Amino acid sequence: MINFSRVPFLFLAFVCLLLGLLTGLNRIGWDILMVSITPHHGAIMVGGFLGTLISLEKIIPLRRKVLYIFPVMSGGSIVLFLVNLPLPAFLFLVLAATGLSAVFLNYFLKERNLIYLLMLAGGLCWLTGNVLLMTRKFYPLAFPWWLGFALCIITSERLELMKFLPVREPTKRLLVVFLGLYIAGVLLSFHGFGQTISGIALIAIALWLMRNDMIGISIKKDQLPRFVAVALLAGYVAMLLTGIFFLVLNDQSMSYDAIVHTFFLGFVFSMIFAHGPIILPGVLGISLKPYHPILYAWLILLHLSWITRIAGDIILQHDMRKVSAVLTVLSILCYFATIATLTIVSQRKHAKVL
Repeated sequence: MINFSRVPFLFLAFVCLLLGLLTGLNRIGWDILMVSITPHHGAIMVGGFLGTLISLEKIIPLRRKVLYIFPVMSGGSIVLFLVNLPLPAFLFLVLAATGLSAVFLNYFLKERNLIYLLMLAGGLCWLTGNVLLMTRKFYPLAFPWWLGFALCIITSERLELMKFLPVREPTKRLLVVFLGLYIAGVLLSFHGFGQTISGIALIAIALWLMRNDMIGISIKKDQLPRFVAVALLAGYVAMLLTGIFFLVLNDQSMSYDAIVHTFFLGFVFSMIFAHGPIILPGVLGISLKPYHPILYAWLILLHLSWITRIAGDIILQHDMRKVSAVLTVLSILCYFATIATLTIVSQRKHAKVL
């Protein structure tokens, strides 16, 4: 049965996603008439959508209703952005990140597990980025920390799913070294020599995941396991390219745009597409894992969109960038609409059988 008490929190995350996508269209040149919140596209996508979704996923197993205040704060920041109160919105995101970090610390103190230590590092990266944004009001300062947030959380989740694979402990510790190297690069003046260090770390992490994740096993299967493997592989390639871009691109605005969207669209959303059929129904208390081959169409469209955007950045062709943004919005909205439809249909069929 669907746990309807969780629906409002999930709805809040997807309101942030929708408005984040619309502000993205506005930033790239489409007239969506959302000028007041358009400058905060990054905070809405990373904090309002991704932060709320991750917070919701992590607090559900703890079964403590008071913890739902954290996804309410991260998702509720969109209301403050809409009424043109960015500073209180940033404060909400700081408090949400503080709460999520405390949740990860609680997990770690109970389990003393490397996985939760990495999640804690991710939560602290999100917190640091939010504090820098609130105090310095400059998004490029927050970006490398937000990248660290997504990187640590997603990598730790992949590591958790690999616990049944024959990956030796020294090999796992090597991954932790790479993640630490990324954070060291951010600390060592990210927009200087530190960017080179972080770029090397991203390349190493991507290659490690390609080598040790379950891609080789799952891709030989069919239906959902194969789709997950393809999405994972595509995401790891995007992370690899992000690391390369760190090394070869300069600090011009188009280079920054290419790096940001290669990582967050190419890697993060590819991971979301891979985990979506498992995590989203799970958040609603449903054990079903919906799948249909049409999901490949949205995955291909997603990657076509950011590749088109990067090409437009490189050759300075703005029309290509505008088209890429539309492709991005279509791929993401169609993906989630498909997952929602498949989940509802599968749940109804399951109920009839019972």
